[in-house]
Amino acid sequence: MAKRFFVFVLLVACVFLMAADKPKKGGTLVIAHWGDPISFNPDAKTDDAGNGIYGCIFSKLVALDADYNVVPDLAESWEVSDDGLTYTFHLRKGVKWHDGKPCTAADAVWTFSQIKSRPESTASKYFEKVVSIEAKDDYTLVFKMSQPQAAFIGFLAWYGTWVMPKHIYDITKDGSPVDWIDNPANQNPVGTGPFKFVEWVKGSHVTLQKNPEYFMGEPYLDRVIFKIIPDQDTAQQALLSGEVDINNNVSNVHIPIYQKMPDLVVLQKPAPSRYYMGFNVARRSSPFNNPKVRFAAAYALNRQEIFDKAIKYGSVSDGFYTPAIPWAYNPNTKAPGQDLKMAEKLLDEAGYPRGKDGYRFEAVLVYFQGQVWRDMATIIKEQLDKVGIKVNLEEYEIAAYIEKCLKGGDFDLTVLNGFQGPDPDNLKLRVGTGGDINVMGYSSKEVDELLDKGATVTDVNKRQQYYFKVQEILSQDLPFYPIGEVAVNYVHKKYVKDMPYQLVGKIGLNNYAKTWLDK
Repeated sequence: MAKRFFVFVLLVACVFLMAADKPKKGGTLVIAHWGDPISFNPDAKTDDAGNGIYGCIFSKLVALDADYNVVPDLAESWEVSDDGLTYTFHLRKGVKWHDGKPCTAADAVWTFSQIKSRPESTASKYFEKVVSIEAKDDYTLVFKMSQPQAAFIGFLAWYGTWVMPKHIYDITKDGSPVDWIDNPANQNPVGTGPFKFVEWVKGSHVTLQKNPEYFMGEPYLDRVIFKIIPDQDTAQQALLSGEVDINNNVSNVHIPIYQKMPDLVVLQKPAPSRYYMGFNVARRSSPFNNPKVRFAAAYALNRQEIFDKAIKYGSVSDGFYTPAIPWAYNPNTKAPGQDLKMAEKLLDEAGYPRGKDGYRFEAVLVYFQGQVWRDMATIIKEQLDKVGIKVNLEEYEIAAYIEKCLKGGDFDLTVLNGFQGPDPDNLKLRVGTGGDINVMGYSSKEVDELLDKGATVTDVNKRQQYYFKVQEILSQDLPFYPIGEVAVNYVHKKYVKDMPYQLVGKIGLNNYAKTWLDK
């Protein structure tokens, strides 16, 4: 009798555990999101705030998972020819746009043709070697290249490559084509993703509802709401009060508080992204146009102190590419360590003696809103002050920062970070001449040539040689000063299950199709 009772209890326990792990349908997931999208045209221009939302509405040919592996999305399989000049993607059949129209290779051809022809699109540079984009049939897409491009598939999975509906965007008005920037769908998007657009109240929220016909299966959630909360303190309060389920606007300052909360999941994962200080090397009026001054500033700084007091999570940087892509990281190229005497010597040699007030010159350091950025800027100011560089701080929200720094070049120093994967070809964006995120204005013919060569070689060992040399040159030119490697913060209520970062190899980032609420 006792044995039967034990077996019964064991069976009940197993059933309970199975039930606990079984996803539940229904509910609304509320996410604290750090900013409004520019629009809901996902490919038109750099839009980090929008990119965190687009994964729910749109799909790509291929996507990146939380470990930055390429995983299938609209394309269920693909192959590359032996000569590296032909990429063939086989699309899923039966995929529908949110308005019920079929999604076919024609949509992909239209999308990538638009991206390729528009330099303002972040992804346009990925298509420079593409000579043709063709649909062999409704479900077969073929890219022909002028030369091999080793990073092509990785970049298709990364940024600004969402497939858009041709039937909605390829239209005319009064006989003239409607530019995709002016299309009404930018305010009422139609995608193929797991959730359909409901409304966007700027400065307040974006509401989405589930797409029952999603090609990877009906989502468990009924709705997803992105609450726009730019202030990290406010986002923290919204999470702790139960107003939101996920905080996508986490301050490192708040991590110790979150870690003490028993109802929260708190995780930091290393990412191929890094904090660095950029010098304005392009503006002649900036003292940092002079390499000696850049090195003097580097010798004046203590990256360990900046990291410990401002960043706190991740790791300290000293090289010129992210170690998160280990095969491409050159461990032998290091930025200068702190040496105040050397800093003083170089500034004297550069023609900037101390004045009667003790200062050599003034410089403007521009940074984003946010506690980490504010703390980094303040510590850098204090450290440079010791060698006679007077730093004035200016804080801007993201849109104003882009106009002032990235577009206007109106700064001397700036602190920023950013994704540098999934392939080192990404360096073209940050240090290549005219790169979209080359805020420093840096230009080196040799670096450009090496980056081009590294992109066309398929053998990893040969590619490594080119990228190692690029890092050597960067260590000699010093257009930026590395500070810290980024850790991505995941903070959410424990009842939020199967987040995208927990489904490595199965689903792309920012796609909540498999997420469910255990409450």
